[in-house]
Amino acid sequence: MSAFSPLVRYFEEVAEQQSIRRAAERLHIAPSAVTRQIARFEEMLGMPLFERLPRGVRLTSAGEIMLANVRRMRRDFGGALSQIDALKGMRRGQVRLGILQYMGAQLIPDLIADVSRDYPGIFFSVLSANSPEIVDRVANGELDIGMCWAPPSAAPVRRVRSYPVSLGLTVPPRHEWARRKSITLSECLGQPLILPTPDTEPRRMIDSMLRGASASLQLLAETNSMATMTRLVLAGAGVAVMTRVTVADEIRAGTLVHIPLSDRGMQGLQLELLVRAERTLPPMAALILDLLDLRFDRYAGQF
Repeated sequence: MSAFSPLVRYFEEVAEQQSIRRAAERLHIAPSAVTRQIARFEEMLGMPLFERLPRGVRLTSAGEIMLANVRRMRRDFGGALSQIDALKGMRRGQVRLGILQYMGAQLIPDLIADVSRDYPGIFFSVLSANSPEIVDRVANGELDIGMCWAPPSAAPVRRVRSYPVSLGLTVPPRHEWARRKSITLSECLGQPLILPTPDTEPRRMIDSMLRGASASLQLLAETNSMATMTRLVLAGAGVAVMTRVTVADEIRAGTLVHIPLSDRGMQGLQLELLVRAERTLPPMAALILDLLDLRFDRYAGQF
């Protein structure tokens, strides 16, 4: 049984044979049935797919576009079937993931829970690290997949997906700025600030934006622990510059508010899904990569 509708199958056969009669013979149906399906397809699209000639047919420009996409669709579908066939007999396996520290609580538990229901023998090894370490480990094969800030262009990795991420100010709901729609970094200089450590990409962006004004910072604390930053804000000790996903649970609970920073250049962070360049992943790692790819916009959009 074909996975594609008669409209697609008949169209592809006519395109290859350049003749409705020959296509009908190969499909073992009457030429009139093929003609009806092609006419229906063209009516749906609102454009002719074939130019009728005295002896046969020829694809129009629209037909050529449709044929190229149909063939690509078949290749993609065939690739998916091959991956599923490879997974059918799989009972055990390991997938090694590298993620930024503050992504673990939001993204990975749901992914592992979903996969383990179908593949209970799969073992996940999850490393929380900074971006340079994740990129290095993906490049040298110690990790199958990485999700981190954009690496240098020369890094031997393949970028599967990329998403722009902005920073914001996190404050308690009773803070004077809690109802603000946006804020600038310079407005925050008089507040006790909680910042990521200087070795992180968000902190490098913050320092770059402040330039000479960094001396005016009222720095309360800096830490590479997002949990510590969150607890300090919850305790009312100060305000923190961080990504939205870091405090997604607290925002939903109404215990914290995240205010986007409106400074020009604050959109420069790129979250990326990475694998090693020119490497074929094992079947289970390839499955996880596909799932991460499908969910990437939702994950990244939480920032």
